[in-house]
Amino acid sequence: MKYAELLQSYIEQSRLTLDEISEKISEKGLTASKQYLSKLQNGKTPPASEKLNLVLAEILDGDSDILEFFSYVEKAPDPVKAILSNFDEELIEAFILLSKDFPDKTINLLGKNDPDIEKSKQFQKINQFAQQTYTNYLENGKSIAINKEIVQKLEKEIGHLPIFQHNKEMIINYLTKYGFKSTLSLVKDLIVLSTVSDENDDSLANVILDEDLYHWYQTLPLAGEKKLRKLRAIWEMMQDDDNE
Repeated sequence: MKYAELLQSYIEQSRLTLDEISEKISEKGLTASKQYLSKLQNGKTPPASEKLNLVLAEILDGDSDILEFFSYVEKAPDPVKAILSNFDEELIEAFILLSKDFPDKTINLLGKNDPDIEKSKQFQKINQFAQQTYTNYLENGKSIAINKEIVQKLEKEIGHLPIFQHNKEMIINYLTKYGFKSTLSLVKDLIVLSTVSDENDDSLANVILDEDLYHWYQTLPLAGEKKLRKLRAIWEMMQDDDNE
């Protein structure tokens, strides 16, 4: 669920018009026009401030903590947003409790935190989920936000190399299909090839054309002994056919 969807559900349940909500907000000492509220519930403007969310929850008889959580999700950096968006009800509750326990401290899902935060059982539960989710995204390449972060890091580290610029589109496609580890191996192989090839060879970008075949070669050593024996038997049969 997104912030706008939650807010819209609160508004519908309250049976109040946007004009009525705007008026009640004014009575609380804040300002929010009918037009602004309409944009909020339709996701056409960023989530409201914490103060306004508290007032909205009170007026609409909603949960201010959950409303503020979804507000935080949409304002978070893209990789963090990708993780938070997968939180179930139990993890959302844990995050809210953690935020209340440490109201003046930033909670880093993936990096370093104050020792008192890291000792919290709520944080340990959240951090374990965050680490596993991030690892899964790295392995399967399904998070656009995390893929973008990886490409930015690659550009920072090896963006000056012609081999990266020549094959950037292929690397991004490979990352989306096979994840970070496989892509890192691809990049390493491309760099090795660039060091043994003619620097003026413009055909270097065509060295690895078949991504699926390259991935098969790459993962072949990971196959079990039984599968490798079968593959060898198939290969020997093919060799026999060639000799006929």
